[in-house]
Amino acid sequence: MPIDRRTVIGVTVPTQEFRWGEREVLSYRRAVGQRGEQTGVLPTFAMTAPVAFGVATPDFYHREPPEIRFPGIALRLSTLLHLEQELEVRAPLPDAGFASCRAEVVGVEERRDAAVLVQRTSLTGADGQVLVSGLSRIHARGEGVAGGAPSRSSAVPTPEREPDLDIRTPTHPDQALRYQGCVRGAALHDNVHTDAEFARAAGFPGPILQGVCTYGVVCTALVDAVLDADVSRVHRYTARFRGIVFPGESLRTRIWSEGDGYLFDTSVPERGDRSVLSGALIPG
Repeated sequence: MPIDRRTVIGVTVPTQEFRWGEREVLSYRRAVGQRGEQTGVLPTFAMTAPVAFGVATPDFYHREPPEIRFPGIALRLSTLLHLEQELEVRAPLPDAGFASCRAEVVGVEERRDAAVLVQRTSLTGADGQVLVSGLSRIHARGEGVAGGAPSRSSAVPTPEREPDLDIRTPTHPDQALRYQGCVRGAALHDNVHTDAEFARAAGFPGPILQGVCTYGVVCTALVDAVLDADVSRVHRYTARFRGIVFPGESLRTRIWSEGDGYLFDTSVPERGDRSVLSGALIPG
């Protein structure tokens, strides 16, 4: 069913509460391989908040297709792909706390035969201060959209020169299982991340790592490599998803110092250095 652009822009996901403490933070640290040298809460922890995925948030899935149903939207999960994710840190996430989570569809773009939902999310603390804001682009395959603007990308091409740093990061065979346990409403079955039979039916040889898990793993590696393991120095972190990662594969991240921040490209050495994530990290 084509997305009704006039109806969908401005659609909001019901505001949800997000509470976390030591248990949730430690679980996330383990899920993304955050090292002991890093203190504080990694900003990508915000991606485990209830409305981090906007209209694709697991709390609002329907059991029967189309699983996602909002005014102007009726989408099957099998058509969706996380295309880009940006996080901007307004204030450090505390080790334990409470936030109100809000998400809104702010645009619909065209990309060949697909629609791209542009969504803005925010986590607001108990004192009314926005802690983290996010902008995501969700690719909906086969969903035509009349009058949508051409899809834009916030990704910046990496320089042609040799990288300033070239680092390797392992992933664990159980990493997808660890990450799935961090996300409220995420089941261990009927998904390509923790259900091997489902993954094979979708055309994969086995479960694949969640894109947002790769996003977090690379973020913590970048913090180690260029921010002296100081999580509080992350101001903006943007990435474009380019490929899949299988749990247990290693990640190679090439980093370029550019302007006021760092550009990166992450690939999988075991599969010909195929790029899986690229983007920018801007310190605050």
